Amino acid sequence: MIADKHNIVHIKRRPEISAWKYMRLTGILLVPLVWLHTILNTLIIGVEHITLDLVIMRWATWGWRIYDVLLLAFAFSHGVNGLRQVLFDFTKSSMLRKFLNMAMVLFWALLSTIGALGILGAIGN
Repeated sequence: MIADKHNIVHIKRRPEISAWKYMRLTGILLVPLVWLHTILNTLIIGVEHITLDLVIMRWATWGWRIYDVLLLAFAFSHGVNGLRQVLFDFTKSSMLRKFLNMAMVLFWALLSTIGALGILGAIGN
């Protein structure tokens, strides 16, 4: 199989295109998740009424736990992907970029796992 210059460039850019698409997808998914969260907590419940008892009551149902885990995962991955892109703006070395990619994925996975475990395991079944 003979690879020309155009195909090599396309192959190298594929992860960046995937990151670009993922950024748009998480942005679209975050809009309803964040608006529902904001409207519910600010307008319907009222910030002054949010207590630990309210959180315990909400997290007693799996639906709210899953909702909060998705909100956490999409928001944090969207932010980490943005941070990765900003760091890439200042980094030209391909080795450093590979390291940054791995570091950002590990950072996201570790903190998202801790957050998800906190949400999913916070309240007894």
